[in-house]
Amino acid sequence: MTRPALAAALAAAVALAGCKLSLTPEGLAKTWDAITDAQKELTPENEYWTGRSVATNLLARHDYQYADAEALQAGRLEGVTAYVSAVGGVIAASAMETRRDGDRPAPIGGWHFTIVESDAINAFAAPGGWVFVTTAAVQAARSEDELAALLAHEVAHVVRGHALGSIKKGRWANVAKTALDTSVTLDQQALGELTQVFEGAMDDMIDNTLVKGYSRDTEFEADKVAMAILAHAGYDPQALVRYLGTLEEHHGGGGGGWSATHPKPSDRIAKVSAQAQTLGARAVPKVRIKRFEVAIEKL
Repeated sequence: MTRPALAAALAAAVALAGCKLSLTPEGLAKTWDAITDAQKELTPENEYWTGRSVATNLLARHDYQYADAEALQAGRLEGVTAYVSAVGGVIAASAMETRRDGDRPAPIGGWHFTIVESDAINAFAAPGGWVFVTTAAVQAARSEDELAALLAHEVAHVVRGHALGSIKKGRWANVAKTALDTSVTLDQQALGELTQVFEGAMDDMIDNTLVKGYSRDTEFEADKVAMAILAHAGYDPQALVRYLGTLEEHHGGGGGGWSATHPKPSDRIAKVSAQAQTLGARAVPKVRIKRFEVAIEKL
């Protein structure tokens, strides 16, 4: 589903709700209220297409280029991308095995872990299992456990539905697949203009959630969930503390990338340190150390 098609589905959903379309400012405001008041839950299929659209938009906006691009275009996972995807798969499985009340179901399209070329330490996730990390973020990890910690934080955002929560509080809450299959007749001009409004809503969601960042409480929750995911997967939960320490060294609590959209690393370290001690440290197998070294050499 393309971004315009997704927006068109939202417009169709307005009609399904029995709203009379009016393109005056007052009419659009009423239409808007009808949608935001609905607060309907997105289905897993809606979540998949929503996340795919958001991820595509973000990649285009920042002109990110894939690492191991030729292999990906040929449908293959190779090099460090294959390694990160494998680690991400372990983390995702752990997240599903430790699901709590309110967690999202497993993504219907599976999990997708991708590296993009950038000198900025950054990572972001979109609904439906789409996780992206920059080459700099991977290089900043000093062990597989720290890489797993980075991925676990982003996976936590997905399973806790943080982006979806922002969407529902924003401009579009009802993305129903049935809207595309229903014989609803809309004036083409009205549909086109309303679609543009909803495309603007998608931009708002991307800016507020994935560019400006989540709230401090949301980020702290993602760290807390990430620690539990790491421990269940057999990784050292204290690796998150160490990775945050690396961020502190790089940015001193400021700067771009992850630091620009997250609370200060020092604040996050203070929050998770006690939990890390409670969970305890985990020994790192030699094979894990070796495969990390081999993978990182390929960057």
